[in-house]
Amino acid sequence: MSRGDFYASPFGAAYSAYQERPWLSRIIAGTVWGGDVRPYYESMGAIADVAPGSTVVDCPCGAGAAFRALDPGKKVRYVGVDLSPSMLRRARKRASARGLSQIELLRADVAQIPLPTASAGLFLSYWGLHCFPDPAAALAEVTRLLRPGGRLVGSTFARGDDTLRQRLLIRPGSGDFGAVGTAEQVREWLGEAGFSELEIRRSGPMMFFQAQRA
Repeated sequence: MSRGDFYASPFGAAYSAYQERPWLSRIIAGTVWGGDVRPYYESMGAIADVAPGSTVVDCPCGAGAAFRALDPGKKVRYVGVDLSPSMLRRARKRASARGLSQIELLRADVAQIPLPTASAGLFLSYWGLHCFPDPAAALAEVTRLLRPGGRLVGSTFARGDDTLRQRLLIRPGSGDFGAVGTAEQVREWLGEAGFSELEIRRSGPMMFFQAQRA
């Protein structure tokens, strides 16, 4: 998911802090990226729709921004997965502060998540697809983990606007960026992984997507 622990840095701390504050995240997204990040927070409502007893996988979970949508009393298994030890430490603190005892945290690569096949009803993948070195392999693992009819909800950065802002900020292979795809490539990756009923919204270089495992 990231090379080394990229988020064990002042940037990682700042990123975690503003992700926890939607009002600040909206300002930064508009000013820096030229997009509206509200669909990201709105899509977390999918967590509330999960049936009791289901498994939710959140990868990369980061510092646990999506934890805000999980009710402490909801009887689900919520598995947060990330490759960054510093992000997992932040996520553990956030889960504890919110009283979320149903959260488990794992350090693992997105292409090899140690969970049973067809075990999840919902897979969250926020701001991870553009970081992965092999997005197609990552989505194949998501497909393996989701039961038939299971739901994928996520967000990513995409290339293709060809604006000066995008060329300066989105640089594949630098920082935490990996194989950043175009919007059309993201659609192709999702389709090839076996997802249907795609819902995609675009705001600047940000893409927000939902899909169902066929």
